[in-house]
Amino acid sequence: MARQVIDIGSAANDGTGDTLRQAAQKINETLLELYLKFGDSDNLSPVISFVTGGIEFNLGTKFLLTTLAPPTTDQTILLDDATGTITLNEASQTLLQKTITLPVINSPTIGGTISDSNSNEMIILNPTGSAVNEFTFTNAATGNPPTLGATGTDTNINLNLIGKGAGSVQLGKAAFSAIEITSDGAASATASYIICNKGSALALSLADGTTTGEFKIFTNKGAGTATITPTSFAQGSSFAIPQYAAAQAIWDGTDWYLLGVDSDIAIS
Repeated sequence: MARQVIDIGSAANDGTGDTLRQAAQKINETLLELYLKFGDSDNLSPVISFVTGGIEFNLGTKFLLTTLAPPTTDQTILLDDATGTITLNEASQTLLQKTITLPVINSPTIGGTISDSNSNEMIILNPTGSAVNEFTFTNAATGNPPTLGATGTDTNINLNLIGKGAGSVQLGKAAFSAIEITSDGAASATASYIICNKGSALALSLADGTTTGEFKIFTNKGAGTATITPTSFAQGSSFAIPQYAAAQAIWDGTDWYLLGVDSDIAIS
């Protein structure tokens, strides 16, 4: 109803204003309307109250809407309809059907799948209880490749790429990690391609492999013969690679084996 003003007359006690009954009736009707806005006809709601600095809501846990300085432009606040949920900062809530543009997400926990723009599955996440090893993606500046690596608390970690069923892992163009060795010592345990390059005889030791199927390629462009002595070698004790020759070795879990041995390779 519209605001009711008590008529106080033109002067004190001139008999032209509202009677005491009329004034009391206006007061009662005004209070009734206020009560109905903030409760029922007899009681104010315990849920909402005005306090110093703002409006307080008590929904089991109190929270306060504080007063703010007036905005410089008109602001529109949209509240969810009966089927929606108001989201609160720092509250644990489940959000549905939200489109977020340019979000900054720190340490998210993603369950299930990641879908593309057509809502088709793109990535399926299969968690392992008490997992300690994981993927690390590293981007790169101009001229350098990005990296997909295995990281974790274990010292040596394989990186598995597996096709489904009889499917294969197809590579568009492959290259082996390489290292050039110019002095006697140990062949790299991490590089797959060993480039021997010494002006005189080169002696290298080859430790046991760490994964069945591990592959090593040796080439020798140095003037001296490169002699490789594996810790475990099924075909002898060592093999020698003259200049401009190459050898391939594979680890079967127990020993190294040479593949397609070239006549230039001397096995002893």
